[in-house]
Amino acid sequence: MVGIKNKPVTVLGHEVQRRHYTWWAIIYVLIFVGLPVTLLMALLDLAAWALTVHVFGAECYGIACLFK
Repeated sequence: MVGIKNKPVTVLGHEVQRRHYTWWAIIYVLIFVGLPVTLLMALLDLAAWALTVHVFGAECYGIACLFK
């Protein structure tokens, strides 16, 4: 394994670059992981609001109850 304190790995005398994160990797993680999780949580929150306000008849939901 290549660690931070290990000497560089060489293949046929050429030094192999260490792994590093790129801007494209960060963008892909945000789009393909962060965005779906955020949308799922927003839908679950919307469903909880609808259940609380419309089914149970509450006057407020979540943090809005603090300002009522």
